[in-house]
Amino acid sequence: MITRNQFKIARVVALVSFAGITTTAGAAQCGSTAAGFEAWKPRFADEARGRGVSAAAVAAVMGTTYATATIAADRGQRSFRLSLDQFLAKRGGRTIVARGRALKQSQAALFASLEQRYGVPPGPLLAIWGMETAFGRQRGNQKTLSAVATLAYDCRRSAFFA
Repeated sequence: MITRNQFKIARVVALVSFAGITTTAGAAQCGSTAAGFEAWKPRFADEARGRGVSAAAVAAVMGTTYATATIAADRGQRSFRLSLDQFLAKRGGRTIVARGRALKQSQAALFASLEQRYGVPPGPLLAIWGMETAFGRQRGNQKTLSAVATLAYDCRRSAFFA
């Protein structure tokens, strides 16, 4: 069963990740260090509000801090040296896919409501949830919203959040 807190975090992560916020001229500009993060947040928040993102989600993003450990982990991933097949075998891709399919079926109403409300189909949410947290079993030691906001700000990955 998905807890209320897990749902809240998933909802805000989906909003930040898939809001369709661009980095065009005059928009929130990416950065490669913590130096511009605090200045980036209000510009990103303005864009989000302009696209109909709720005040609560915007407030959550505004409460984030630059996640230095997330950037270090992102830039130090050795798995990028593996082929896709090697990566999936190492990470347990078959198990993740099987669990994702089961959750998609057992939580169909939840995923349908997320897709209807935010336009994000279940597949990407399940893939991220499964690969990054083993469906909530691995929680790590980083604040999820700060990590996602930092990755959205970072020039190396900002295109994934556009």
